[in-house]
Amino acid sequence: MSSANGYFEAFVNTRAYRRTREDNALMQQLTRSARSVLPASQLRWAGSQRKNTAIDGSDLDLCLESSVPVTVAQRKRLRATIERDLGRPARIQSHAVRLPAHHGAAKADIAFANAAFGSRPLPDSGPFHDQRARQAAVRALKIWTRAGELPWVSGWAVEALVIGLDPNPGQHSPLGLFLRVVGWLTERASPEAVESILRPAAFPAWNDAWSAKLPGRLTALKNHARALQRRAPQPHQWTASRDVERWLCG
Repeated sequence: MSSANGYFEAFVNTRAYRRTREDNALMQQLTRSARSVLPASQLRWAGSQRKNTAIDGSDLDLCLESSVPVTVAQRKRLRATIERDLGRPARIQSHAVRLPAHHGAAKADIAFANAAFGSRPLPDSGPFHDQRARQAAVRALKIWTRAGELPWVSGWAVEALVIGLDPNPGQHSPLGLFLRVVGWLTERASPEAVESILRPAAFPAWNDAWSAKLPGRLTALKNHARALQRRAPQPHQWTASRDVERWLCG
């Protein structure tokens, strides 16, 4: 499978999110805004940006770290300061300050690692550190699910499935791990089994309403996985990365 895996990785890497000058400029602007409200704060990339699992079109996730808890009043001041400094809308969304997509700029969420209004541990990026197979498998699953007419599959859920089905990191190639997840979805996944993997990883907590939606979404995923397994050419027939694109996104 080595040549097939090479084509697979080559294609998936073309869809990996690459930070632009605009992204870096946004980070610098947001850092200045944050420090005007919280002088000792530090803004860092978080979420899929930090895990190296982001793909084209992914949102920007950031984390604001501070030595003292951020108060409700400071969160409101930060939102107002961002709107003033950047000239784009911002709103308070649960635990974060959210910048909706605006004039071609991606949506960005600023979460708080230390907050008086309810600190919540941010998702751990450790399981993806130096784990190329996991990173590539997650990106491939995101590409695959978003290519089909499926109900939205959250990035954190895809990441949790990959971690849950990869108990021994390094054992699988990126393609092998991707096929393992797709095979599990097709053959063995049940709503209860999926929920048992997703519930502990849900951020900030599992919403019980998701349990009711899970059977229908899983059925759609299973059908999508079966279509992928029937699609030609199969991995052993690939001769270029474009074959992977046709197979994955067909």
